[in-house]
Amino acid sequence: MNAIAHSDDDFMREALAEAARARGNTGDNPPVGCVIVRDGRIIGRGCTQHQGGAHAEVMAVAQAESTGHSVSGAQVTVTLEPCAFTGRTPPCAGLLIEKKPARVVIGAIDPHPMVNGEGIRRLREAGIEVVVGVMESEVREFLADWFLRHEKPGGP
Repeated sequence: MNAIAHSDDDFMREALAEAARARGNTGDNPPVGCVIVRDGRIIGRGCTQHQGGAHAEVMAVAQAESTGHSVSGAQVTVTLEPCAFTGRTPPCAGLLIEKKPARVVIGAIDPHPMVNGEGIRRLREAGIEVVVGVMESEVREFLADWFLRHEKPGGP
């Protein structure tokens, strides 16, 4: 858990490794990975759980806090934009706003029509720095089925 990384790409690779742990186990949710970083060290990891279970951000926050780490002021790196609506679980964007990380690094914008930039907008409105598109081609390749299901024909 205390691996040292040195760049957003390094952290995104770690988040993708977390996402790979969830592949095939998430029902109709995408397999997302998340790592939380403070001072170059990963303090929390998580991946999407079974359908209806916790999302990657929730798992990473829980792990960080269970070991005595605060998410406030940390960096959250997540493969897919945090969700922005209540479905089977509350919105992850809301959880992150509540926990107050300094920065959220996102691999790709979620094409789901109820997210699609809304999570990013909410995070930015809350004063959180948001970086989008880190290792985007790798994230999109990993989540190809999710993007095929949700992007409009002829879209980006």
